[in-house]
Amino acid sequence: MKNKTTLMAALVAGSLSVGALVTPALAHEHGKKIMVDDAWTRARTASAKVAGAFMTLKNMTKEDDRLVSASSPISSRTEIHTTKMDDGVMKMIRLNDGIEVKSGATVQLKPGSYHVMFMGLKEQLSEGKQFPVTLTFEKSGTVDVTVSVKKAGAKSMMDHGKMNHGNMKHDGMKKAN
Repeated sequence: MKNKTTLMAALVAGSLSVGALVTPALAHEHGKKIMVDDAWTRARTASAKVAGAFMTLKNMTKEDDRLVSASSPISSRTEIHTTKMDDGVMKMIRLNDGIEVKSGATVQLKPGSYHVMFMGLKEQLSEGKQFPVTLTFEKSGTVDVTVSVKKAGAKSMMDHGKMNHGNMKHDGMKKAN
């Protein structure tokens, strides 16, 4: 009888140990539905009122999702945008329906394309600083991201030096979708 009790206790302890080893792996696998990588923005002066954040989104789920909104304490308003060249002028367009992120796909938010737009900046964005942004996805819920501030001239694949910023207006933006 003592051997049976010892054997049973060993089996229960063993199954609990295996469960403890397996559970965190499963939780990690199912816990991250959208991965966000390399979130950054450019340094801005104290007088700047707008800034854009760029990052890579990866949908790790088996269903399509959509980035529908963003928020951050650094600005009075945070929106999802894209840019479009119109008669030689780069225009920012608010995406009311957000950005689709298909199952298994990667979407790049980068200068000259999709980005998170901060309007009514409440503080200076100095190089080296970091700040929080909460991204909200239609199906995956919220993802908290830390955005790093890079030097003012930081570039992606697009050369912003050729862009006509003088004609860019952020107040009366067109609403897409």
